Amino acid sequence: MKLLFFVLLFSGFVADAQVAYVSPEEPGKDPTESYINTASSYFAGRKLFQKNTGIIIGLQRGRYSSIELGGEAHWRKISLFKPHIIGATANLEYNFENNVIGYKAGVWFKRGRINLTYGANVNYFTDFKEGNRFGFGPSVGFRLLGLHLINGYTFLTKDKTNTGETPIEVNSLYMSLRYYFPVRNSFTWDRKTMKKKRERKQERAKRKKEREKRKENGESKSIWNIFKSDKKDTN
Repeated sequence: MKLLFFVLLFSGFVADAQVAYVSPEEPGKDPTESYINTASSYFAGRKLFQKNTGIIIGLQRGRYSSIELGGEAHWRKISLFKPHIIGATANLEYNFENNVIGYKAGVWFKRGRINLTYGANVNYFTDFKEGNRFGFGPSVGFRLLGLHLINGYTFLTKDKTNTGETPIEVNSLYMSLRYYFPVRNSFTWDRKTMKKKRERKQERAKRKKEREKRKENGESKSIWNIFKSDKKDTN
């Protein structure tokens, strides 16, 4: 009896599949269009987030020349539409000619794949003596393949040196070229995708536990047991 039930069930599936196969398309509608729309909506809904940290090295030119060394962190959204990246930088710049060192912290933002970066920085400069100056200012740049070309302006405070002494030389208008060496990367999906992944994982674990439980109780549903049970029924 069980064998007859499975034969009828399989024939029903075949009939449904044939009906679905021969069903005509809507007149005037391209079947490939629906596939493309489905695929685009699927990939658009999945967002991959990347976080990486690394080292930057660069050269700054303005009225004075300086080298730049520091670290940078990136938070990137990788998606088919509207990707973006946020960067945070902490570095130092050193002017060998005038023995002036500057400490800089800043953030920048980029939306899209080939667009400009927009950022802001705060600075502290010292000549290792009594001279020191603070600064802040905006920056605009272009980033491609690890290279970041930045053009910025720094608004500086007065030099806290003695009256009559020359203030420490610092670039107000500058341009710097940096290269970013990534050191550590990590990837995570968006919350919606991660929730679906966890649900599928829980379902697989639940089915596995049910199979193990049936196996322990001797309730195996193999084809051999079905034929074996049919023979018992006929006897």
